Amino acid sequence: MRTLTTITLGFLITAGGIGLPLLATADPSPRWEQGMMRDGNMMHGGGKRYKGMYGAMHGSGHSWKASLTDEQRKKVDKLRLTYKRDKYLLKAKLKQAKVEFALLITKDSPSKSDINSKIDQITKLKKEKLHLKANHKISIRKLLTEDQRVQFDLAVLKRMAKGKHGRGRR
Repeated sequence: MRTLTTITLGFLITAGGIGLPLLATADPSPRWEQGMMRDGNMMHGGGKRYKGMYGAMHGSGHSWKASLTDEQRKKVDKLRLTYKRDKYLLKAKLKQAKVEFALLITKDSPSKSDINSKIDQITKLKKEKLHLKANHKISIRKLLTEDQRVQFDLAVLKRMAKGKHGRGRR
């Protein structure tokens, strides 16, 4: 079992050592694209088009984010920063738990109680992540005017209808 653990950890370290330099030299993510146009119209933000949660309504009418006041924008950005910090911490814990889960299953004599405990931990972390996301959206909604809330809600529902609960598998 120690050999398998050593091989697995060695593989993870080697993959990280190879993958990180490749990521550093790779082209930037297409999440921010300069000078993007949709339907012949330049996107807001000096030609930058954001493809995340806040840009869901681009090209299909009024964007709730584009209508924010400076004060609202500052508050939303602050909420978003806090949310992202907490989300990435949870994602790291979840990733760690999944690696530990894989190692538990591949033991020479796996313990069902340890495996079940790890499953419970993973489920709890996923639940925390969902609560964090829901609370973030509720906090943003509280800052918005009635018209902005309508646009925000439409954007949320549109993403859900398309199956975009995030920007990919998480």
